[in-house]
Amino acid sequence: MATAQRATSSLSTTELSILGLLFSRERSGYDLKKAADAGVGYVWTPARSHVYAVLPRLVEGGFATVRTVAQERRPDKQVYRITKHGKDSFVRWLEEPIDERPGSSDLFLLKVFFGGRMRREALVAHVERRRAYVAEKLAEFREIEGEVRGDETEYYGYLTLRWGLELAEAWIRWADEVLPELADR
Repeated sequence: MATAQRATSSLSTTELSILGLLFSRERSGYDLKKAADAGVGYVWTPARSHVYAVLPRLVEGGFATVRTVAQERRPDKQVYRITKHGKDSFVRWLEEPIDERPGSSDLFLLKVFFGGRMRREALVAHVERRRAYVAEKLAEFREIEGEVRGDETEYYGYLTLRWGLELAEAWIRWADEVLPELADR
């Protein structure tokens, strides 16, 4: 049975994450959910029903294949394997630059989690772009800090600003630590 190949751009984050989990070996829907919870679950956690819902779409789009495995005391299970088209599409997505904006850190971390599947240069570029974006935000936060520090009416806003300052500084420290490590890999 022939399958129509969908464009990578039409894949959801869940579909792409599942392709990443299938990259190393075939898995059932149950195995995929367990693997997500044990690993990438810190930055992406799909509902079990969502995993099962997207698997047929991956097969229909030519990104994965499915086979039935007979079991003695349980119902037969479906086991999924990534195709060459799926691998190529996944790597292409991994290496695409991330649209840096508030809230994009989960997508960035998801790509870093699967960083061993992309060219090192692409991963380094992701980290460098994220660092530059965060450095810009840190500069903005520092300007705001000078305006609101000590203003009692802005105290609670200042508390959240301090969170943003700490987070931005942590991102920059992390990037400064991992960029030399990535250069050596």
